[in-house]
Amino acid sequence: MIIRLLRPRCHQASAVYNGSYYERLPSLTFLLHCSPCRGSCVVAIPSARGATATEVLVDKSFHITVLRTASGTLVFPDATGTTGDSATPVGTYKVTVKQANPSWHWEGKVYAPYLQDKANGLGVRWIGISLPSYGLHGTDEPFSIGKDVSHGCVRHQNADVTKAFPMIPTGTPVSIIETPVPQQTEGMVTDFLELYDLLAVMGGSH
Repeated sequence: MIIRLLRPRCHQASAVYNGSYYERLPSLTFLLHCSPCRGSCVVAIPSARGATATEVLVDKSFHITVLRTASGTLVFPDATGTTGDSATPVGTYKVTVKQANPSWHWEGKVYAPYLQDKANGLGVRWIGISLPSYGLHGTDEPFSIGKDVSHGCVRHQNADVTKAFPMIPTGTPVSIIETPVPQQTEGMVTDFLELYDLLAVMGGSH
């Protein structure tokens, strides 16, 4: 499947993404090339915007969430879990519930929706999956994207999850994968996503 990188003042680039390591790496390279642009860098075929996702793929190795549609593919950077009980579980699931501006129940406390309480760790959207208490969501920590820092859920910049939210209907399959990558590549991805976080905050996605 062809992926094109399109951003204002950015020239087009393309790569193939089918899940293998050597075909995933160019997607990150094109994101790196686009990093001077402000705001959320999204890898996408233009016609994929506004389409309905037929599958969601969370690639823990590259910290990206992939939305496959009949007309193209979108890729958003993400953050996943740490280790042990806080790891993001590899497996195949489906979307079971969606909520805009969710409240957050955590450690005996209820946080109001993010727009009222910036300490709400779910950010502005919640997309729950068939593994209870796990899901895709926004964040109250925009500089955490691209790292293994969550309690097991998959975090995104609020602007990114807002774009993805209407594209993902209930029942959509969600696959979470992880494959080893060279340490040098992992470092490159981490460095880029730290810059991505900064640019996203500067662009107002938080």
